[in-house]
Amino acid sequence: MNAYSQFTPETFVEKTQERSLILLSPRLRNRNALLAWFLQTGSEAYYYALIRAVDLHTFLQELAEGLRDFDPSFGAQSVQAAERKAPPVECADALVNDLRRANPKPTYLVLDNADLLLTNPAVSREMLLAFFERLAQVLPEDLKVVINSRLLDYQMWSEIVYQGAGVVFGDDMALDEGIFNPNRRAPAHLEVYGLAAGYVFVDGKPITTWDGPLPRNLFYFFVDHPMVTRDEVFETFWPDLPTKEATNVFHVTKRKISERLGYELTQYVGGFYRPSGQLAIHYDVAHFERIIENARLNPPDDPKVWYSAIKLYRTPFLYKNDMAWVVKRREQLRLAYAEALIGIARLYRTQNDTERSIHFYLRAMREVPQREDIHRELMSLYSMRGEITKAIAQYEKLSEILRRTLGIQPSKATQAMYNKIRAGKM
Repeated sequence: MNAYSQFTPETFVEKTQERSLILLSPRLRNRNALLAWFLQTGSEAYYYALIRAVDLHTFLQELAEGLRDFDPSFGAQSVQAAERKAPPVECADALVNDLRRANPKPTYLVLDNADLLLTNPAVSREMLLAFFERLAQVLPEDLKVVINSRLLDYQMWSEIVYQGAGVVFGDDMALDEGIFNPNRRAPAHLEVYGLAAGYVFVDGKPITTWDGPLPRNLFYFFVDHPMVTRDEVFETFWPDLPTKEATNVFHVTKRKISERLGYELTQYVGGFYRPSGQLAIHYDVAHFERIIENARLNPPDDPKVWYSAIKLYRTPFLYKNDMAWVVKRREQLRLAYAEALIGIARLYRTQNDTERSIHFYLRAMREVPQREDIHRELMSLYSMRGEITKAIAQYEKLSEILRRTLGIQPSKATQAMYNKIRAGKM
């Protein structure tokens, strides 16, 4: 795990100690490391993974049977409640009573693949909500239920979180302080990951179909351009169509976007299309660019600032899309990413952490291989570490790149450094 991993046991315990119901954010990195910790820690942890979509009572019965791997006599009250189809509140009470009597006594009950509960049409959201609300109320202070799922439905869990009965671990680490931020409550939340393969979520649920590429492309254009004129839209998407035809296609496409989202994305105000206000928009590109711009204005002395931008850049911007505006933005963002890599490399060098500095300079070099300053920094760092062979190889690599791509030699400054290194004068 690197120095800025999103999960440590200490962080998890600190952020969840005052809540009995813990939901793991699907966008949290290292969720697998967290699940492994539950099973490896000295604290007792009971683990159960759903394997199929079931109703509440079947879930309770199968849970009781599964937890007998930890306690052979577990689950008498849970099974009874399941068999007589007890109301959700009574089911929650039965499960808690069984957990109180369990031997060994668990500190955590981990429910994995929990989203399978929501995929069964026989299970109403109201039943599940009543069950988990009651569970959060009656759990003893020394016992916590951890819910892990591939999706986290905002409408399902938000009230439990906002009432203080539950907490979403990792949501604040995912993007823009997450969708469960009490200070940013909204009717709906839109998450857009242009730097992570183009994923889109509305209230935690993915948008997987767009009725063709045009609605999807126009959607991304609106998100990436929060204030844009109709003429700019037409010039980008339909430059060769007469205005009347372009207008018709535009409105049809815009309607398809609204149908997919379930909300209006934009509104027309003062000659511009702007966000409608119906959705709180969490956009990784906007977040990434804010961090970069703030770092430019106020150079940080903590590597975590640069790293917060670097970790957002998981893939090139909409890398499967070749529209002209996307290609242009992709290049802008790639250069900003390289800037972040160079920034953190320089900072590590000032802290005499040559290993990390080299690591990030090498990553920056892959993005902008023709920048001589990066190669010079690497040559200098290798020389400082006594790795003269690597320093010379770095110069030769630069020479080959410049010869092949630009037909030039390294600058006099770079050549002078190279000669000093060869002469042992660095």
